[in-house]
Amino acid sequence: MQRPEVPKKLGRYQVLARIGEGGMATVYLGRRLGPAIAEDDDPFVALKVIRDEFSHREDFVTMFLDEVKIVASLQNPGIVRLLEFGQEGKRLYCAIELVMGQSLWRAWDTCKLRKSRLRYDWIAYVGARIAEGLHAAHEHGCIHRDVSPSNVLISYDGRIKIIDFGTAKAQHRLSKTTMGVVKGKYAYMAPEQASSVNVDRRADVFSLGVTLWEIAADRRLFKRKDDVETLIAVNAAEVPDPCALVWGFPRPLWRILRRALRKEPGKRYATALEMARDLDEFARSEGRKLGQKDVAEVMHALFPLEAEQDMAFMKDASESVDVSGPMSTRTSITRLSVDEIAPDEWKRQLPAGLLNERTKKP
Repeated sequence: MQRPEVPKKLGRYQVLARIGEGGMATVYLGRRLGPAIAEDDDPFVALKVIRDEFSHREDFVTMFLDEVKIVASLQNPGIVRLLEFGQEGKRLYCAIELVMGQSLWRAWDTCKLRKSRLRYDWIAYVGARIAEGLHAAHEHGCIHRDVSPSNVLISYDGRIKIIDFGTAKAQHRLSKTTMGVVKGKYAYMAPEQASSVNVDRRADVFSLGVTLWEIAADRRLFKRKDDVETLIAVNAAEVPDPCALVWGFPRPLWRILRRALRKEPGKRYATALEMARDLDEFARSEGRKLGQKDVAEVMHALFPLEAEQDMAFMKDASESVDVSGPMSTRTSITRLSVDEIAPDEWKRQLPAGLLNERTKKP
């Protein structure tokens, strides 16, 4: 797949670098040209642009416009904000709140490299914030349908954001899902979603349950060797007791996850907000009062080089007219250098008490 040429300008935004690429769209780092609207106004944004080869396809344009419309209607601290929508020549684009950080998947993956695990109360706290964001979307008639660790961003300063509403089911959506077409990542679907049955908010509750079970138990739940076997596992919805798999796994957390992961929607949490409250109660019961600062502390412990380099890049961008060197390339270089650090060196860099050691039931 040939990469699209980086545009120099999109509307009132200068394009600085390519920072992401998907099947339908490319994401760039952009800087708004012109004076700040407020003192704390951030001129930097993420610019999501529909790829040139799809810009003339009505179905792809409709999907792009649907996501724009959905995100624009959702104003919540737990959901990435849409700032502007526009067109530059034949290019459709939207300006989105820039979140400097990493995905929840990357945080989990980095822990594996360090032979460590995220603390249970930290997982519960982050899960509660995701659940609150999902509840806000649900109250606006929007079902995400693709909740997974890769669709949760955690900023270096500890903010938690749900992203990618491209497959969301929402009122007044222009495009409709064809009967028999399954949307979302198979391994995180609810059984009714995998069966192409009409879904409601409880499908997102199930997907969040899968996400938290995997990170807390430190293993995949329904993922199998191919898509067919994965869908069979999702349909069966047989969830092992993590207390029997992981030494010291807290039973109160398992009770929350077990309820979220019931095969029958009627036996799950009726709302994501109920799940958020139980997750917060569990997090508090562990004896530490968690907040944004604690989330940030873990992110800086996990990604010291990435945070430093990304912040340096943004400083350069704010002080110069032109910036060269895509962030995606720099992140790749950072990842290679990070992987070469020995596990005992990783542990020395970690503040005490932030992470759990990887443990197995003897």
